[in-house]
Amino acid sequence: MATQKPPIVIQGGRLIDGNGGKPVDNATVVIEGNRIKQVAAGKIDFPREARVIDAGGKTILPGFIDNHIHYRGFMGEILLAYGVTSVRDLGNPLEWILALRDAINMGKITGPRIFGAGGGFYGHATAAHHMGVANVDEARAMGRKLVQLGVDYLKIHLGVSLDIIRAVAEIGRAENMKLTGHLESNIFPYVEAGIDGTEHGSGSAEATIRDEKSLKTLASWETWLIKFLGPWTLAERKHFPEVTEFLAKKGTFIEPTAVLWGASLGMRERWEKEDYEWLKNPGLAYISESERILWLDHYYLAYGPRVAHDVKDEVIFGDGYSYYGILPQDEMKEGFRRMGEFICQLVKAGGHVVTGTDAPAVAPGISLHRDMELLVMAGLTPMQAIQAATKTGAAYLGKEKELGTVEAGKLADVVIVNGDPLADITQTRRVDTVIKDGEVLDTSYHAWFSDLMPRPYGQDFYGYPVPNLERISPVAGSEKDSEVVLNLKGKGFFPTSVVHFGATPIPTQYISPLELVAKIPSRALRGGTVPVCVVNPKPYQLRHRGGTSNALSFVVRFAQ
Repeated sequence: MATQKPPIVIQGGRLIDGNGGKPVDNATVVIEGNRIKQVAAGKIDFPREARVIDAGGKTILPGFIDNHIHYRGFMGEILLAYGVTSVRDLGNPLEWILALRDAINMGKITGPRIFGAGGGFYGHATAAHHMGVANVDEARAMGRKLVQLGVDYLKIHLGVSLDIIRAVAEIGRAENMKLTGHLESNIFPYVEAGIDGTEHGSGSAEATIRDEKSLKTLASWETWLIKFLGPWTLAERKHFPEVTEFLAKKGTFIEPTAVLWGASLGMRERWEKEDYEWLKNPGLAYISESERILWLDHYYLAYGPRVAHDVKDEVIFGDGYSYYGILPQDEMKEGFRRMGEFICQLVKAGGHVVTGTDAPAVAPGISLHRDMELLVMAGLTPMQAIQAATKTGAAYLGKEKELGTVEAGKLADVVIVNGDPLADITQTRRVDTVIKDGEVLDTSYHAWFSDLMPRPYGQDFYGYPVPNLERISPVAGSEKDSEVVLNLKGKGFFPTSVVHFGATPIPTQYISPLELVAKIPSRALRGGTVPVCVVNPKPYQLRHRGGTSNALSFVVRFAQ
């Protein structure tokens, strides 16, 4: 017969229970089994055999929830170390993520609670785990299959018609499941069709854009990169009340992924340095070099589109920067201000804003705290940001009766932090103790931590695109030349792009995403026709990213 665990008693801390009310000083929280048994102000009687945790001078909070993540097996102890006890997975092989979820729930594998939906419904599937559906009948059949397999919610992505959304939403409502979506246009018809919430706040800014010129600009953006944040630079404030009141009335959840604005607001350098210092921990030896490079260099998007700083960038913006999701610095800052005004109006109207990071596009765990920090920078109060990661986040999962607050009867997911996050939201990252499901966790990192259930196939988020070389100038030289300065025009160039002259890499200067300058040294000038190409770096595990451009010819005339 299994021995019953002694109760856990947290004493003396300041309790922020997640409900938004005044914090309780000198609080006591009693945990029995995996449930919160009692919450009280001051000292209370409790069993003598209880394990007592002194929280004096510290803050007691509900476990944090990251409502937008793409789970990877290595994340488990990292997320828990930062107090992230629940996550909503937005895209993974269905059978794998559900099996991993169940293994964690059974205590076989270390990790946060996972709420998964598989790959989601797509109009055009582009990855093996995406579920492409062509019509309403296919959507209904797939929806019923997902329910039977045990998904936690339903998700639609790009290219799905409103008729399909209505059919999937109907299945979800019958099972008390929420339907979430990554939208590509005005949010109004999607909400009317049955969407309960949107990823990256997609569709919200678009609903406010009515100006004809702005609509044309929006329509000209062809890649999804710029569509993450770019629409907010065009959002029209005069239409905010109409949209926020509509969303509040409908109870729609907005997950703005605020952390992605970091680069636009000058946070990139500080965050990269923090990540660099964090990754020195020898206990994190299991993190692959590919992931380290991703977080430290932030390929492509990560903490927000790289911003253009000077006049030259603005001049060529329309001719290419939108392709890479790069907007002028002042436009990006204005976009963040507008996004902040929108979500503040939404919360004031009674609407719902939740945290979400898109990890592992960003470093997991710490990014959830950065997301709360950005929500506060956007205008929410620290209390509202905390609720976005706790009570409101649990409601988005459809688990508000079980998670999200420190109350009697709830599952015992509790975080104790040093400092006062209501005075300084960054104090949430100073995690002291994490309790998940009634267990006090070891929050240190272990080099032996392994992925016991590897993902069936790899997929990484951001990488350099394959460059496209369109023209070079000059197109010829001579063996007599001391060197030749080569100007290259095309697309997909990055500061780390390298020009190859034949098989030889040559000194390369980055000018813009559309232009490089390279020097062909005299020793390489040997008579004949030589292929010229551009190579973008490719981390070891990235697939379909980086690589070599098409080749153009450079003619070297023989010397007399």
